[in-house]
Order: sequence, then structure tokens, then C-alpha cells
Amino acid sequence: MKAHPRKARLEDVAKHAGVGLATVDRVMNERGGVSERTTARVLASARQLGTNRILPTGKRRQLAIEAVFARTPSSYSTRLNQSLKEVTKLVDLPVTIYRTHIDVDRADRLVAHLESVAESRDGIIVFANDLPAIAGVLKSLSTKTVIVTISTDIPDSGRHCYVGINNFNAGQSAAKISEAICRKGGRVLVIEPEMNARAQIDRMTGFRQFFIDRAITDRLSFFSPPAKTAMALNGILQLLQAEQDLRVVYSPTNSEFLEKVIEAGRDEQAIRSMAKIVHDLSPHSIENLRSGLIDMVLDSNPMQQAFGAVDFIARQHGYETDTTMAAVDFQFYTSENLPRTDSI
Repeated sequence: MKAHPRKARLEDVAKHAGVGLATVDRVMNERGGVSERTTARVLASARQLGTNRILPTGKRRQLAIEAVFARTPSSYSTRLNQSLKEVTKLVDLPVTIYRTHIDVDRADRLVAHLESVAESRDGIIVFANDLPAIAGVLKSLSTKTVIVTISTDIPDSGRHCYVGINNFNAGQSAAKISEAICRKGGRVLVIEPEMNARAQIDRMTGFRQFFIDRAITDRLSFFSPPAKTAMALNGILQLLQAEQDLRVVYSPTNSEFLEKVIEAGRDEQAIRSMAKIVHDLSPHSIENLRSGLIDMVLDSNPMQQAFGAVDFIARQHGYETDTTMAAVDFQFYTSENLPRTDSI
């Protein structure tokens, strides 16, 4: 009697596909948690080797993720938005990201939008100020969907994860460089930001704490810009004339006012002669690094953050991606190590 060929066992499929037995088991029993690419490889091996069971289709439910932005006129917000637009090309996951922009001063609209979409989304990514109304709605929605804060945290919100750099440490690093520049004399001019965003609060806290810990806060001078940019620029020039020992300018946020100050350095020697340390790359800061108008940028890696946020939400639903991205915190850039492309 002619022997029939033995049907492939799960162990055979695992060996042929180059994966673990547990991965094959998850694919064959449709328990999820395996990337689309790996699922396809396992099913192809199972078909090639032959099995005595009906194979699953390998199709996975599309995840719907909402990305909500408190819109600010900043290049970083633009970069983060672009990163969330492009990240689905990098992750091997069935994900659709819906991006919604609401003016930063309309917290009521942002709250209403979050409430309207929460039950129809598998996760929500929030880039917003740390305000009681926003924290409150996130806390109430955290039982309905996965909440991730990105770039700037909202700690008391019940969010499931914060994805972003350690902003306190970024401020400390900027302070360390500033102190080193002034070690043989001189002081640091700090441009104070609006304090609604947790990222800016943490950077400022870290920066101040560095000088407090060393009992050298007398080396700091603070400038709070008036609302009108022209008046603010005039005020900073007057300050530099009055305090001629200022050697460094530091700002925890890449604001429109900061850009005006840096541009003024083309004509104003008092500004041009100071070292300038800022946060987050932009087309403007890249140009000014190259021209020497600024000296150092601490960047927050928005694409890495977008990847981390999507990956976290997907894993909460049992999905995993074969794609990996190295976990890097903030990065230092000078004119010598700028990215090779300006599409940042």
C-alpha cells in the first residue's frame, strides 16, 4: 500500500517560516498579535507544506486612531502632524490615522471633539496643553479607548502612555552647556514661554534646577516677552544694552518671537555675539544653524514619537509590527551634523 505524505505539523510550519511555535499557533488560531508580514509568511509556509486544516485568511481588522492637535503656529506642530501622516508607511500594521486640528485657545472645542469620537476609535493620540478641562475629559474617556499623550504630557489625565522625550533632562542639558559657556564669566538670558504646555514647563524646571543645585541662579536673567512682537524685540534689545555681561540666549520653545530675535542678530551685534541654544529643528533653525545665527538645537524626534504612539496603541489591541525604530531621546544638532534632508 502506498504511504500518504504526512501532513505538516505546527512545528514544521514554524521551522519553514523561520518563526517560533507560539507565533504559528497565534496565526493558525487567529488570536492576533502578529504582524501582517509574519502572518503572510506563516500562511505561505503552511500552504506549501500542506496541513489538514482550513487556513485563516490572514486579514486583520483595520485600527482607527484619532490624532488631535491643539493647533499652534509652530514648526514643531507642523513636523509632528507630518510624522503622523507618514508613519503608517513605516509600520507593518492595518492602521488609519484621522488627524484633527483645533486652535490651541479653543479647549472647549477640543474637549467636545474628543467626546464625539472616543467610542469609534481604537486609540487617541493627543498633542495639547495641560489644562484641567482637557485632563478631565481624557480621564473620563480612558475607560472607552486607549489614550496616548505625545510630545507634551498631561500627567493627571488617566492617559495610558506618554510618548515623548524627557523634557526635564533636555532643559538640564541646555543648562549644562549654557553654564559651561559662562564658566569664566557672563550670564544666561532665558526667554520665558507661556506655561500651558507641560513640555515647556518641564524644560524650564530642568533648566532652573541645574542652576539652583549649584547655587548659581545669579547667572540667570529672565525675559517675559510682551504680547506684541515689535515691543518684545525692542525690550530685549534694551535689556542687552543694560546687562552687557549676557553671553547665552536660551529658549525652551521655538516660538515666532524667538525667530525674530535670532533674525535680528543679522544687524544687531548685541544679539549676534551671544551663543544661542534652542529646541526643535525647523527649516528656519536649519538655515540659521548653517549661517551661524544660532549654535545648537535640541531636537525631539517627532517621527520616532509618532511611531511609538501608534505602536503602543496597536499592541494594546494585540497587534505587533516587524518594524523597529531605535529608542532615542532628544538629539543635539549643530551646523556640522544636520540631517541630510531638509524634509524634517
